[in-house]
Amino acid sequence: MSNQIDYSGLIEKYLTKKMKQDELEWFIEEMEANPSLAEEVQMHEDIGKAILNEETLDFRAQISNLFEKEENKKPVKARKSKSLSIPVAVRVAVASLAALIMMGSGIYMYNNRTIAPDKLFEMYYEPYEGLTNVRSSTSQMTDMLVTAMHKYENSEFESALLLFETVLASDSENVTSRFYSGISYMETERYGVARNTFSGIINHDDNLFIEHAEWYLGLCYLKTGHDEQARKLFTAIADGNGYYSRNATRLMRNLQ
Repeated sequence: MSNQIDYSGLIEKYLTKKMKQDELEWFIEEMEANPSLAEEVQMHEDIGKAILNEETLDFRAQISNLFEKEENKKPVKARKSKSLSIPVAVRVAVASLAALIMMGSGIYMYNNRTIAPDKLFEMYYEPYEGLTNVRSSTSQMTDMLVTAMHKYENSEFESALLLFETVLASDSENVTSRFYSGISYMETERYGVARNTFSGIINHDDNLFIEHAEWYLGLCYLKTGHDEQARKLFTAIADGNGYYSRNATRLMRNLQ
């Protein structure tokens, strides 16, 4: 299951080198223990570098032109060192201003950038963890559901799907099978079927999986190009102060 720590502010502090030593050591350990976090940090760093590199090239050209114009205004006769002190000071000031502008612009764009829906899906999607205790209407169905969960936990999603659907054929109200079949459909890239599955769970309106189904339905919308529906759903999740509200808030900041 996803860690509930909101890493967004921590990532920014890490990349801008504003962490204290003890916080830095803890965050490095977190990245080592959490590959997904490390990948997200690397992606944010790459985006920041790309933005700054592009701006640096443009700004260097502008500064170079400015200096060239200033040099052309100078008399050919060499000046004394005292008279040269003013242009040098101006250059230092302009260079400092350039650095500040680039940093400020880079930070603004970094914090307000948009990311393609497909990339956001990759950043935020991970399959829901399996349950150790499951129940069904009969002992036979319970055994089948347990087997399905073992298949699911071993990432054998095609086999798990067959078993989940078999359980549902005999027990259509088995929300556990329905939810995990939805995740299995996502894992096998059948996002349209997964959307219908999660919508059915939400419409059922009396089960423990509604909150999770809303989150995964939103991700399905992202993956299938239903950006406006994704935006509406993630906005509602963010406003609900539930388990996924922080992730939904972070995702919405970057949704195109």
